[in-house]
Amino acid sequence: MTPRSLFKRLPEPWRGRLTVRQTRRWVVATRGAARHNARLPADAPVLNFWPLRPQPIAPIFQIMDRLGLRAGFAPRADQPTIAWETGTWFPPRGPARLPANAINARCLDVSKSRVADAWAEVAGYPLAVDPLTTSGTLVEKPEENARHGGRIVTGPLARRRRGFVYQRLVDCRIDGQIHQLRVVVTGTNLALAYEKWRPEPEWFTGTRLSVPRTPDELFSAAEQALLLSFTRAMHLDYGELDVLRDEINGLIYVVDANRTPTRPHNLPQRDWPRVYDTQAAAFRELLAPWGLAELPLLQASA
Repeated sequence: MTPRSLFKRLPEPWRGRLTVRQTRRWVVATRGAARHNARLPADAPVLNFWPLRPQPIAPIFQIMDRLGLRAGFAPRADQPTIAWETGTWFPPRGPARLPANAINARCLDVSKSRVADAWAEVAGYPLAVDPLTTSGTLVEKPEENARHGGRIVTGPLARRRRGFVYQRLVDCRIDGQIHQLRVVVTGTNLALAYEKWRPEPEWFTGTRLSVPRTPDELFSAAEQALLLSFTRAMHLDYGELDVLRDEINGLIYVVDANRTPTRPHNLPQRDWPRVYDTQAAAFRELLAPWGLAELPLLQASA
């Protein structure tokens, strides 16, 4: 076994610690913000991030570019501030540093179990299952986000794995491909949606193509209202939802909530203007408390 293959088998958080991932990301984010701010006037409005700093590939940078917003890192009640925490749970003392009007200030838990509980509450039908009593194919996933450890197992199981959750397998296959939906949430609106395609049996990773859609193209009015009810239950002001539609019963299921979204995999660059102009226009709703709802849309600098 090669050193590279051994490294890939290391579980998180040890892999991140060995590669000094947080420090590297902080450096990349800081340099990206400096380059972004250098293109704007010193008196341009500021969007503050705390406690972490976004990576330059995050859609929020494209949004700031189109709205002429500088990136700042000091949470203030008199300036737009967004709670930016890539971890599953917000640090215990973190909320005290955020102003009460901060975007996503109350979205403190995006764990898989919290998502499943909120979905069952608003939809009236569950995603989670008991692996000790449920027969047939199940999904086993890490409780924490971005662990990429999902797998399909056969129940009933003899025991639960610590740190994992268990969900029904939503059969979202179409013509030999795994069909996943993603929804961009901004305030009280679903700004945009994507279809994401990957070849079967790559249920959990390997998106080959992301296709932008309007929410109306993918969801009924009742389903859109349901998704917005879910975002309210999660206190998610800005972020993205991973949604699966069961091709057998037609029902949708939210399987993940992301409050610090990154650029979709394999989104054709020709679609960027439409995608990010749409998101920027919708994001202005979240800036209304600071009198910035009428910011003009600018031409992207890159």
